[in-house]
Formats: sequence, structure tokens, C-alpha cells
Amino acid sequence: MRKERSKKILHRVINCLVVFIIINLVLSFVIFPVKQNTDSMTPDIPKNSTLFVTPIMPSVERGDVVLLDKDSLLSNVHKKFLNSIINFFTLQQRGLYSDAENLSSKKTLRRVIGLPGDTVYMKNFIVYIKPQNEKYFLSEFELSKKSYNIEVFNLPEGWDDSVGFKAEFTPVTLGPNEYFVLADNRFSSLDSRLWGVVNKRDFIGKALIVYFPFSKIRLF
Repeated sequence: MRKERSKKILHRVINCLVVFIIINLVLSFVIFPVKQNTDSMTPDIPKNSTLFVTPIMPSVERGDVVLLDKDSLLSNVHKKFLNSIINFFTLQQRGLYSDAENLSSKKTLRRVIGLPGDTVYMKNFIVYIKPQNEKYFLSEFELSKKSYNIEVFNLPEGWDDSVGFKAEFTPVTLGPNEYFVLADNRFSSLDSRLWGVVNKRDFIGKALIVYFPFSKIRLF
């Protein structure tokens, strides 16, 4: 009886370990939850909502929401130096690559607007795109197969757009593996307008669904 009891206990422990390992493998390599702590992606991804993100990204399409590692965007020495100076004099409360309401976050969600080969420019917060080998510019909403909403405001007179919240910029052509990403809240969030274009290697994963709060459930 003791041997039988020991075997049952051992089997249960092994089963628990197998389940634990499988769950961790799934959460590491298939799908994992991410909490959106800022309002940078409103209105479609509200502040304090939770999403499932997958690191499996065989392709990235226009309109996809991707998770980025901000540290990888500090791509050159003078930007890193400037970022450290800002952090020091603001007691770590502000930084060149930080969101307005989650200033210490190292990861952020942004929407893919421009794909490799595209030429993009912005006017009144709306992006216009000329895909590679095409003749004409169309708005981001005309070209994207995925519907989404953005949040914009009228900028006050004399607004200084040097901080990155630009309503307009001149045409930029993207090279191989280069993407142009923007926040949906385009008035108070940092993105490619300040960072510049990003590389696919900067992507950690792609958003699949907002699953909490339940009233805001949305597939991407």
C-alpha cells in the first residue's frame, strides 16, 4: 500500500510538472498576456486593458499592432546619452523614449503604418502612403485591410513639435525590413516620428486580441 501510495504521489507530481512546463512553453513561445498601462493606443486599446500577444510573426501587415522593445530603439550613442541626461535631471520620471503615463516602461504597443519600400508622409496627423512601384499616395485608411481608429486633437497655436508629437512631416522612404509605426493616440505618444523607422528585429510580438475589459474585446 505504501508503494502504491508513493507511485500515485510521484505520478501526480510528474503530471503537475509536465503541465507546468507546457504552460510555460506556451506562454514563452506561442502566446502571452500584455497589459496596456497608458492611453497611447486609445481608443481601440484602452488604458489598463489586457491583450494576448504572439511572438510568432511569419509576416507583418499594415494595420497590425506590434509589441516593441524600447531599449532596442536607442540605436545610437548620442541618443542614449541624451536619454540618460533627461532621466537624471527628472529623477527618472521622464525620458526620450518613454510614454507620457508609463515613463519607466521598456516595452510598448504601436501600430504598423508603413511597410518596407513605402514612401510615407503625414498631414494633420493622417499618414499618406505610396507603396513601392505605385504612382499615387493614398491615406493609411484606404490602404489598410484592417480597420482602426485614431485619436487626434487640434494643436494649440505656437506648438513646439520638436518633442516628437508632430502633426506633419515630409516624405520618408522605407528600406528593406524597415517599418513606420505610430501610436493611435497621436497627440501625446512617442513613435516613429521621434524614434525614426524601426526594424522587424525590434518587434517582440504581434497583438491578437484585447480580452479585458470584456466590454472592449477586439480582434486584430
